[in-house]
Amino acid sequence: MKVKYFNDNWINHDAITLTIGNFDGLHRGHLKLIEILKTYKDTKHALMTFNPHPKIHFKVKDFKVLQSVENKIKMLEDQDIDYLFLVNFDSDTASLTVDQFINKLKDLKVKRIIVGSDFRFANKASGSVSDLKKHFEVIIADDISSIDNVRISSSYIRELLLDGKIEEANNLLGYRYFIDGFVEHGNKVGRTLGFPTANVKYDNSFLPGNGVFVTRVLILNNWYYGVCNIGNNPTVNYSETKKVEVFLLDFNEVIYEKEVKVEFIKKLRDEIKFDNINLLIEQMNLDVKNTKNYIKNNNL
Repeated sequence: MKVKYFNDNWINHDAITLTIGNFDGLHRGHLKLIEILKTYKDTKHALMTFNPHPKIHFKVKDFKVLQSVENKIKMLEDQDIDYLFLVNFDSDTASLTVDQFINKLKDLKVKRIIVGSDFRFANKASGSVSDLKKHFEVIIADDISSIDNVRISSSYIRELLLDGKIEEANNLLGYRYFIDGFVEHGNKVGRTLGFPTANVKYDNSFLPGNGVFVTRVLILNNWYYGVCNIGNNPTVNYSETKKVEVFLLDFNEVIYEKEVKVEFIKKLRDEIKFDNINLLIEQMNLDVKNTKNYIKNNNL
């Protein structure tokens, strides 16, 4: 797969079948779309997406993507498509008229386009599928984005993650939802309680709703299971900023500044404010026990 980065000029020299979208999270619906894309053998195959996500450009409050551009590229490299067109979404891109956008697609040698019937494009979403049909062969792909009669969307997956329905979200994604970041120094309270945690600097990652989770963590090229707390530490050292803290099972190395990948497997419980430290420690021991039982019972 060749990645092409577009700003003002969109240039390509091969006839292509193209699919366009944000592809946030690259879920199973997106992958089905790519499967359809690759059935057309008379052209090269290309996927177009935008960076940053348009909602980030328009400063939609609290919006965070499910997946970084870097991770999206890594996952697409396994899909055996010819091109990824990564369009810089700035004020110039946002202000393109319908005709200007279509002319840019013509510059890319687009023969056909695969989109949903509600696909919109150009300035203020003024372009529609009917506009595309005047210039290209258009394949409507509405029905391919459902799994088990559930219509898949990135927004629905966000809702599931916020509701703690991790297993359902992972089923629609086709992989375990994950965040990545670096381990930073925390207040080291967990160490004094007997549960030293890795504090993950998650930057702009989308986080599941507050709670305690069974996780799997990639660090130093090895996988470890862990108990992860997402929240504000209501019992000890309350934090206005949401924290991601992972207690790794069977692990005792110093990993400050190391990069980690945290996969979410199951939510164990909500975050709770305890009346005293002893009750917190008792619950943390139970969380570890429940995590180990889940791993054993599910042959992980």
